[in-house]
Order: sequence, then C-alpha cells, then structure tokens
Amino acid sequence: MVTVRSKSGRSTLITQNPCLPRVTDATDMKRHLSILFLFLLLLPLRSSGFVQQIEFNDFGRIVTVSWPASEARNGLRFFVNTNSFPFSRSDIDRIMTRSFGAWDDINTAELRFIDGGSGNFVKSSTDRQNVVTYDASGTKIGAPSGTGVIAITTINWDDRGRVTDADITFNGRDFRFSVSEAFPNPGIVDLQDVMTHEIGHLIGLDHTPLLGPTSIRPTMNPFASQQEPGVARTLEPDDIAGATALYPSLTASSLGTITGRVTRQNGTSAFGVHVVAYDADSGDFVVSALSGAGGNRKGRYGDGRYEISGLPPGDYRVGITQVRGAVSEENIGGIFSRLQTGFDDEFFDNVDRLSFAQILTVDPGRVVGPIDFVLGLTTPGFPVLTDLRLPVNTPDSSGPYPIGLSIMDEGGVDSARLMYRVNGSVLVEVALFNEGGNAWVGEIPGATPGSLVEYRLTATDTEGNTTHFPPEDSPFLSFDVISLTGEPLIYVVMSGSGLLSALDSGNGEEIARIKTGDTPHSAVLTPDQEVLFVANTGSGSQTSRTVAAISTSTHEMLATISVGFGPLDMAINARGDRVYVTNSDAKSVSVIDVDALREVSRLNLASIADGPYGIALSPDGAKVYVTDIEAAQVYVVDAVVGNVLDRIDVLDSPRSLVVSPDGNTLYVSGFAGGIGVVDLRQGSEVARIPTQGGVFRVALSPSGSTLYATDQDGGNLLVADAIGRRLIRTVKVLPNGSNTRGLTISNDGSLIYVTNSGSNHLVVFDATTLAKVETYKLGEAPRSILIRSRPFDTRIPVSTIALSDFDSDGFVGFEDFLLFAQAFGLSAGDGGFDAKFDLDGSGSVDFVDFLSFAQAFGRSAKI
Repeated sequence: MVTVRSKSGRSTLITQNPCLPRVTDATDMKRHLSILFLFLLLLPLRSSGFVQQIEFNDFGRIVTVSWPASEARNGLRFFVNTNSFPFSRSDIDRIMTRSFGAWDDINTAELRFIDGGSGNFVKSSTDRQNVVTYDASGTKIGAPSGTGVIAITTINWDDRGRVTDADITFNGRDFRFSVSEAFPNPGIVDLQDVMTHEIGHLIGLDHTPLLGPTSIRPTMNPFASQQEPGVARTLEPDDIAGATALYPSLTASSLGTITGRVTRQNGTSAFGVHVVAYDADSGDFVVSALSGAGGNRKGRYGDGRYEISGLPPGDYRVGITQVRGAVSEENIGGIFSRLQTGFDDEFFDNVDRLSFAQILTVDPGRVVGPIDFVLGLTTPGFPVLTDLRLPVNTPDSSGPYPIGLSIMDEGGVDSARLMYRVNGSVLVEVALFNEGGNAWVGEIPGATPGSLVEYRLTATDTEGNTTHFPPEDSPFLSFDVISLTGEPLIYVVMSGSGLLSALDSGNGEEIARIKTGDTPHSAVLTPDQEVLFVANTGSGSQTSRTVAAISTSTHEMLATISVGFGPLDMAINARGDRVYVTNSDAKSVSVIDVDALREVSRLNLASIADGPYGIALSPDGAKVYVTDIEAAQVYVVDAVVGNVLDRIDVLDSPRSLVVSPDGNTLYVSGFAGGIGVVDLRQGSEVARIPTQGGVFRVALSPSGSTLYATDQDGGNLLVADAIGRRLIRTVKVLPNGSNTRGLTISNDGSLIYVTNSGSNHLVVFDATTLAKVETYKLGEAPRSILIRSRPFDTRIPVSTIALSDFDSDGFVGFEDFLLFAQAFGLSAGDGGFDAKFDLDGSGSVDFVDFLSFAQAFGRSAKI
C-alpha cells in the first residue's frame, strides 16, 4: 500500500509582516508556500537561490519532491476549467500556453507539458489530473477572506517523493486579475505572473530564500512588487537552473557546477547557509543554493554540502549569507527550519567584500570545487584584515588616495605595509600608520589621468605570521585614474543595487561604483561639489538608519553617519555646513554637521501622523519644511531648536517640496495627483496645479519661473508655469519607461535630468526645447541625480586653497575675490602691498597669482 501525502503552495498578498507561519493540517500534513506581494514603493534587495522541495516522508527519510523522470520527459498533462475564469477562453488559452511554455522551453531540462484540454474539471487529490481552476466564491481555495491567498498549488507525492497529482487554484474572491498582454497597472495581479510561479511549484521547486532586483528577480521569488506586475512572466537563470537540476537533459552538460561544504569553526556542518554565485564582472547574482541541500547527506545532521548547478560557463565569485530579512525559513519549509544564523557575510576565499573574492572559472560540464567555507573571517594564528576602505576609480589626479582598515590579531600586530605601482612601474613599499587600537591608515600619491594603480596590503603579527591581501597567488587590487571625455560628472543613486554610480557624460560610461548601504534613495551635494550625502532608507520593515558621506574627488567613503530610522529625503543649507534628513520611520529630522560628518541634533516631530517624507529649507536656512503624507500637511519647523512653528493643510499625500528662490512660495507634489502652491507669507495653500497622475519629485529653474515635476505612474516629465500656476507641457520620458522618480536641474538651468526607475534609464532633456539630449542605461532602480559641474583640478595644492581664504571664514568665496582684486598689480615696496596675496611668492600680485586664486575659488578651505 502506497501512502500519499499532500502539500500545497499558496500565493499571498500581505501588507505588513512578510513572514507567514507554516499552516499544518493534522490529517493531510499540508504546507503552504507564499508569493508575497508588498504594498511598498521600495524595491526589495539581495540575492536569490533556487530551492528544490525537500521533505521528510512518513518514515522520517529525506526525499526530493519531483515528478518521475519519464513522466516529465514524455509530458505532464494539464487540464483547465476555462468556464470557471471570468475571462475569454482565448485569453486563458494564451496565458496557459505562455506560462507552461516558459518552463517547456528550457533546453537544458527534460520537462514537457501537454494541454489536456478544457472542461468542467474540479480539484481532486486522487484523480491524477493536474487541474487549473478559478475559485470565484473562495470556497475551494481553503483560506478565509482577508488572509491574502492569491493562488494555491496542492501537490500530492508518495514516500519516495514522486509527485502523483498537482492542482492550481486562483482566488477570484479577494483579488482582481489582469489577462492583458501589456503589463497591467500597479495594484492589479497579473494572472500570467502567478501562473508561471505556480507551475514552478508544480514541478517541484520551492521558494528562493532571498529577494533580488526586478531585472534579475527569479520567478520563484516569494516576493513580487505590485508596482511592477508582469515581471515574473519570464524565467531567470536561477529558475532555469532549478528545473535543470530536477530534470537534466543531455544539453545540461553544457552547464557547470560549483560545490563545497559550509562548516562551523569546530568542524560541524552549518545547515541552511545561503551560498550565492555572482557574475564576476557585473556583481549580479546568477544561481545559488542552501548548504545541507546537496550531496547524499542532506539535512541538519548532514555534511553541510551545497551544489550550485546550472551555471553557464564563465567567471564567478562565490559568497555566503544568512537567510534573513523579509523572507524567512517559513517561506521555504520542508526540511528547512532552524537555519544557521549569527555569522557575517563572507566571500571566497576569506574576504568580506564581493569585489575582493577570488574569481572561479566554470567550464562546460565541469565541477569546480571543493569551494569550502568556514563561518567567520578569522584564520587562527594570523592577522585578520577587515573594514577595508579602499580607493575606487576616480577622475581626481591630485590625490592622495587614502586607504584604511582594521587589523586584529590575538597576539598583537607588529607591522602593516602597503605596496603599490603605477602603470606597471617599479613596486613602491611604504608602512601603514597605526591610528590607535585596530585602525591602520595609509595613502597612495596622486597619479596622472589615464593611470592604472595596483596595490597590495600585508599585516604581520608579533610571531611573524603574515596575512597578504589579496592572497599572494591572486592579482593585485587596482583602480583607474580616469581621464574624463566630457563634463559634467553625473552621480546617480541606484536604489535597487545599494550603490552610487558615477557616469562620464562624454561617453556615457560608468567610471565608478560606490557602495552606500541598504536601499539608498535621496542624495545632496555640498555647494562646493566636493562632498555628497546619500540616505540609506532600507526596505519594508528592514529600515536602515545611516547616511553615507562620499568625496566626489577620490570617491572615498568619508563616513557612515548614524541618523534616525528610515532616512529618506535630504536638504542642505546655502552655506553648506548643515544637512537635514527626514527620518521617515522615526518622526524626526536629523541635522548633520558637514565638517564633523556626524549628527549634531535631532528635531523630533512626535505629532506627525506619517513621516516626515519630503523636505526643503528656507533660503536663509532658518526654517525646515517637511511633509506629513497621511495628515496632508506641511510642517514648518525652526531649524535650530526644532519647534513646530506652523502646520499648513495641503493636497492629499504630499510627498516632495521645493522653495522658490525668494523664499515666498512652496511647491508640494501630491502623490495622489496635483501640485500644491503654498504662500509662505500667508501660511496657506493658495492654488493647485492639476495633473493626470501622481507626482513624485518637484524642482525649479534657477530663476524660479518654471516648475518641473515627475509623474511616476505615467512616466512623464511635467513642465509648469510657476508664475501662472498652470501645467504647460507633458513630455513622455521614454516610450516604454515607467516609475519616473528622480529629477535634477543643472546649475545654469539648461538641462533637465530624469530617472525612470522601472526601466533603469537616465534621460537628459534640453530645458528650452524639451528635446531629449542623452539617454543612459543604468543599473537597478535609479533614483536621485547629482551633478558635479566643477572641473577636477589638476594638482592644486591644499595649501593654495588655504592661502586663498583671505578672510579666514573657511571658504574661498566672493569676499576673498574682492580683497584679491584690491591687491592685484601691487609689488613689494608699493604702498598697501600685502604678501598674503602674493600666492607664488614672486614679489608681486600678478596674473600667475590670479590663476592660482581662480583654481581655489569656490573651494572649502576645510577639506
């Protein structure tokens, strides 16, 4: 007698907690899998990994749930109750053909499907018919109203893990589905999305453990953003690798595998560690696996083996991370419970950053391994190098290029050294300096544009044990001193990738990527354009509380500044000495000292209903304006003491703000539509500019006469007459672009920069003609844009900047120019001659001195 057990996969929509509890039926022992659609505007992050459905059978043995190979090869027959769907038969036939076809088309898997026809088929666990139905009443879905179940796949399998029956049911009671061939609007569930995902369960795939950016997010990811329905219709390499692992065809020999073990430092196996293979060039994840799911000794008490199979030939880096964040072990199930936690991310071989990991070459049909991991970066008996702060590609040729790190060793560190060479020349070796404790620093001198700088670090303990970084058998670390082909330099915050991208506007090439933190959104630039700040907002319930400060000259991470939870929008005052940050999950505004690079005060707004979100400053910096998105108000706050001076009622869902140059008018974007016009002298909203869709960001021309805005739903750039308070132009940013978010105007007002977060583009418009000037394809989910228009000075000494600050106010500005102009042309011996204006010490204040002063003009003397 064969015992048949049942398991079910369900797709759900929830608004808060993304980790659903496992639901167990005492008789059928049913388990529930979840696609989780979030009501979030933020894209979730991190990697993914295919997971086979691995279960315990009735005898406690571990089995892999899948169809018998012969049945999968000859064709799994499915039947559709088209009469149960509220759509035409042609639409249902099309969606079924495309959804099953996505899996059928995998040439590395012997997996085929046969359309058994349509009729009044019903869900049954014993008829050995794979039925797809639509439950309009909610009586067959098996879940009460409001639980968020979108669809459920019920799989029946025997004690050897062989599937005998699988049925898919859609919840038509609680959700609106779209069968449109075009991607539906946000908020509607795409039927083909869900169908393609559920077929993955039908063939034996579980959920992937973590989240990925939209462009590479696997279909089997349990999260799909309602902001972008339709993205799960097609399969990603991770999905394909999962199907291939279950049902490999002869052509699967064209793929490769990386395998190894994950253990603790005491030698015991580490179970459920997420092992990820990343593309060595792009840094994007490709395929991954969980430790304890590979080899012959699976499970918690196995040997901790993993197998990352289905890898296309190429170069990869491998790392390990915890299953954590919005998706937990509850969304995976089966044998995967009590997974290993309490360790830091690391990459092979024993480094803490992906870019430092060894490159592994995967050849067709070959297994690379063992690539083993021992949890923890420490190597007993040797110095450990962590918290590395290293140079990245930069256009700055003046240098120096700073290096910082922490070195730890139980017996003490004797010395640390830096070895570098420029353009393959002789190797220069210099000592690193101990700043105290574990902190060590050093620097590489400036190099001419076009140079390649290579370097290596070593640390030796008191017993003579030396750690080389990178390892001796690995290539040197390197960075380029870029020779820019055009101006300005464009910085774009990549929300989906957690980084800041620097673009050469001349050729459109990305010259540097700087990691900022978790889900960055907004950024501001100091007036001298030397330092930029990026708010790391975080995603969902995993909010961050840091702001990154980055040098635009060297692209060095100057500081990671702690602020309140959910830092979102930012503003900087005209003097450039204070940055204000809205803490959207902490009902407060953080104030950052630009010189000290730390939070110096926090303005608490306990009465705010939701936020604050958007922020702007009065021109004199005395008042802070922030939005309460739920209460539909703008708070007016004293910038120093934090007192709430006024609360102004505005349009619904106020999101972003901009103040007119004269400080009299405040413009408010309505996330639900429209732009509010507030007279700050009256303290009230005096007009509204209607729009077709919701407005995200607003910006003004330098004169304040033209107002620009982004329509995130329609993918449009909006242009309004700020004086006449009317919309005058609506410009489609891209024919197929979506989620238009970022907006920046060049300092001279001639160019408009707009990001399409959905299509990953930056588009530049001519402000006069509104014609497209440039279009750049970017990384994942671009948001804020910053422009460095100031040229990179070639070897201007810091001393020259300091000497040019004649009035000693810390900034080389217009007052200094007036003083210099009065002294120009005087020589030693002349009445009124002052040697401090003779910058080159030639005995006269001449044209050479003017050139030096011109280089220093506009620079901070404190940096």
